[in-house]
Amino acid sequence: MNFQNGRVLTGGLGLVAVLATALVVTVVGGSVEELAYAFAGGIGVSVVVIGSYAYGDRKGLPHSHSVAVAGIALGVLTTAAIVGRLLTEYGA
Repeated sequence: MNFQNGRVLTGGLGLVAVLATALVVTVVGGSVEELAYAFAGGIGVSVVVIGSYAYGDRKGLPHSHSVAVAGIALGVLTTAAIVGRLLTEYGA
């Protein structure tokens, strides 16, 4: 894989993420419906994280600040997923 080309690297990492998601859902015995949920969630998280980075970059933030904004967005999504899981598992 040509790691110097950003599009090839992004596509390669996306392919690895899709394969890893499919492998994990298959190993834990998930159905096709759960696989679809996993892919939809992954796409949603990717859009939010990459979009927040692109927004910060477009507004003139330095690269490190744009990465920090994307990291914070990922942390907020992760926290929301954990809270949602705890509320559905154990109730409020």
